[in-house]
Amino acid sequence: MSTAVFIGDRDKTDLLFYVAKMLAEAGREVLIVDYTAGQRYEFSFPALDVPGEPREYDGFDVWIPAEGAKSGFEEGYDVVLYDTDDPRRLPAFPDTAYRFLVGGCEHASVRRCVRLLNGYFLRRPLAELCAFRAVRIEEASEPGEAYIAEQFETFPIDWKESFVYYPDERDLALKIGNQYAGRLRLKGLSPAMRKAVQGIAAVLLGLDRREMRKLWNRAERSK
Repeated sequence: MSTAVFIGDRDKTDLLFYVAKMLAEAGREVLIVDYTAGQRYEFSFPALDVPGEPREYDGFDVWIPAEGAKSGFEEGYDVVLYDTDDPRRLPAFPDTAYRFLVGGCEHASVRRCVRLLNGYFLRRPLAELCAFRAVRIEEASEPGEAYIAEQFETFPIDWKESFVYYPDERDLALKIGNQYAGRLRLKGLSPAMRKAVQGIAAVLLGLDRREMRKLWNRAERSK
């Protein structure tokens, strides 16, 4: 089983839905685990309300654990994607080779990401470097990449590639439309969001750019 952790204060529901759809299209059994403080996934997709159990959505499953629930549903899946914005959850997160820090440019977002990383490294040895990939939602040119990187210098992080996308009305419209639809549509995403989703999925699947484009075209056409 492969796992990936997505840490950050921003809403990541649509991003992880698109990534999960790509992984499912590649033949993987995929589970998204919602460890966000406000259970962001609860009403983010149309599904039968079965409290405490994984729910299927367009080829992959979403699990919203009840407070204090023990893990166990992850067994049997090829890929598990964990989403959290809750620093209390992070010390107990499983070790994984795939870690993504998702944040924006606003001062509040940067500081919350620092707080989340403090939680993540609370019980982990600081002498060991952890590979992280940044997913940045660029709302403005300020404060600049150098300033943001400086805020995370105290953490033992080996930064890998970064993925960037921008607030876009096309992505918001598709996100809202998908919340009311029976399946997850990809057609209509902005080029930047599409590139970020493809890049993250390629990392998790070990695909090159050409193979990723073929997979995207299949997923976009899937019913």
